[in-house]
Parts: sequence; C-alpha cells; structure tokens
Amino acid sequence: MPEIVLVRHAESEANLARTWQGRGNSALSPTGREQVDALSRRIDEQEFDLVATSPLDRAVETAAAFGEQVETHADLTEIDLGTWEGVSVETVATRDREVLRSIYAGGDDRFGTEGERMSEVAARAWAIIDSLAARVGAGGRAVIVTHGGVIDSVLGSLLPVGRRRAHLMVENASLTHLVGGPERWRLARFNDCTHLGRLTRFATRHLDSGGSVLALIRHGRTKANVEMRLQGQSCWGLDDVGEEQGAWLADWYGRLSTVYSSPLSRATATARYVAASDVVEVAGLEEIGMGHWEGLVREDIRRDWPDLSRRIFEDGEDLPRGETGETWDGFTRRIFATIESLVVGPGEVAGVVSHGGVIRAYLGALWAGVNTRRLHTPDNTSVSHIALTGDGPILCDYAVAPHLERRAVTS
Repeated sequence: MPEIVLVRHAESEANLARTWQGRGNSALSPTGREQVDALSRRIDEQEFDLVATSPLDRAVETAAAFGEQVETHADLTEIDLGTWEGVSVETVATRDREVLRSIYAGGDDRFGTEGERMSEVAARAWAIIDSLAARVGAGGRAVIVTHGGVIDSVLGSLLPVGRRRAHLMVENASLTHLVGGPERWRLARFNDCTHLGRLTRFATRHLDSGGSVLALIRHGRTKANVEMRLQGQSCWGLDDVGEEQGAWLADWYGRLSTVYSSPLSRATATARYVAASDVVEVAGLEEIGMGHWEGLVREDIRRDWPDLSRRIFEDGEDLPRGETGETWDGFTRRIFATIESLVVGPGEVAGVVSHGGVIRAYLGALWAGVNTRRLHTPDNTSVSHIALTGDGPILCDYAVAPHLERRAVTS
C-alpha cells in the first residue's frame, strides 16, 4: 500500500511573530533553519519515491531537507485567510472570536470573511494526495511539504472534531504518515517531532506548567504478531525481536517513575524496560476479548465463521468477536473508564503499556463517533502522548517510534 508523509514547514518568521500567515511569504526563522537541519538528519537514510512541496518559501526551504529533486504544486499552498492575512493571532482571537471558535470546533466558515473554507482546502489537498499515491504505486512513498492548515484539513476528514477537538494542530517540521491509498487512507503516525525532542513543544509546555501526560505504549513484537494471529487476551510473550524492541525503546525514551501495564505478559515484559521501579498491573487494560477467535488467523475465521466475520469486518456491525468475546463499543467503554481512573502526578509523564486495540479504542473515545478503522494499528513499542488538560485529554502525537527506524525490523 502507498504511504504519504505530510510535513509541516519549519518555523517561519511569521510563526515567531505570532501572525496569521496564509498565502503571504515568510522566510524561515533561525530556529526554523535548525529544525530543517534536524529533519535532514532524521530522514538521512530513508528512501522516498517523490517529494512535492507548496511553492511558498517556508515550505520550499523545508523541502530542501529531502534533497534537490522536489516538485512544486500550487494546490499545496496554505489556506487563503482573507482579511486575517498578516494579522496578529491575538487580534483575530479577540476581534473574530466566534468565527474562530466555530472553525476550531469543526465549522466550515470562511477564514477572514472572504477566504477559503476548510472543506475547500481539504478537497484540493486530497486530490494531490491521491494523485501522488497513484504515481508512486503500491509500496511507494511520497513526501508532501505543506502547511499546518492544509494538514489540519486532511486530518479533519479522518478525525472529525465531534463534541470537541481532541488533537493538536501539527507542529513545525513534524511528520504525519498516511497509509492505504484512495478511499482506504488511515492515519499511521501523527505529529512526529521526535527529531526535535522526545516530546512535542505543547506537551513540554504543559508539563512545565504542572500538567500531566500519558505515554501510551504498545507492547513489543510477539510470534502471534508475525503470524498475523488475533491474540486478544491470550498470553503471548515477546519474541526475540520484541525483547530487542523493548531495549531500543528504553535507550531512546529512558525510564519512567510511574508505569501502568496490562496484566498480559507481552505488555508487562515491555513495561519492565521503561519502568524505573515496579510495574503496576491494571485489570481493564487487556486487549479486546476475541472469544473463540483467540489465536486464529483471519483466513481461519472467514472459513469457519463466514457470516459473523463478514458482518463484523465487511459490514461494520459491532457484534461480539468470536461469538463469546467483546463488542468494540463495550471494549471502548472499558478502556476509557480504566485509563480515566489512572493517577498521574502534576508535571509527570506516566507510561501505560498495553495493546494496539487498546490505544485505538481510547483515541476513538476521544473523537466521539470516529471510525477507528481510520487509525492504523500503532507499531510495536511505539508511543502516543496524551496531555491531560482541564478541557479533557488532547492527543499530542500518535505512534512515534524513532528507535525502530534505523533497525532492520518488521514490527
């Protein structure tokens, strides 16, 4: 399946001055140039089939991190901001508070009275994404260097705001990965800034102000992962690669004072790599119960339960997995209640080591009504950070795993 990597340009002079910049040109700030250098080092050994960029200077300068073979596309230009162009963030927030609040909450108002609507931006962005995916083909990788508003319009299609906005706008020089292809796009990674620091700037500021952050970590690889078996609540331990992944995770991430874990062995074994002291096992963090399907591969399930598997996997009905297992809705309610009950101290990052389904279910609960099939299962030992704010949990990043990139491993 094709992969598209969306890159927000590095910090510009207008970002630094906190002014709205749409189609106006603004060069990179000194910090922005440092971010491009860090991005260049991050992707130094990675291969891409095609690199496309917005024609605006801040994007073109950022695209230089990917080499000289770069093509420009006008439809990757930032949102037309109308009367907000060049105006300070504070002025717009005060003068046009209601319009800004509506847009932030998922409304399709015009930016700056006479500018674009988010739906119009999304339409031109998806057209470029689909066309580049067709050009690189199955297994190909393309990079798109563009702007925060453009990436936000794309994410708005995958992760609707619902009752409230539960994710950040991507930060400067961040990486966001889409996989799957037209009509099947899924979010594989979001707001990956790990070449600039372990945590996003938002999460760092949140901690500095006394806030708390959850690090949701998927367990390391198991034999069942390799064989594509539905593990559910069966106790599969880590394989040799899974143990290595745990060590690599610890080398990158360090150790945490508080680490909660699913009681299943593949999670507790991973948790021990990042725990500075005892791991706290929490009943309720287990993977979804798969009933009679535990340990089976999809081909076996489709053969022996053709009607039930079709209704669940193709028609989208939320029925008990394997006849006696959990429904996705019941599983989601269990996971959300369990994670909400965890105690995290002020200014603390607490680890929560669990499973791919657990992480997807929790995020699905944050975006009420989102189709969690739009979320690609996070890689083994990847980390997703959640800031616990007064307005509710906020996703800072999803499935970041720089410790795996330079390893010849299939997670």
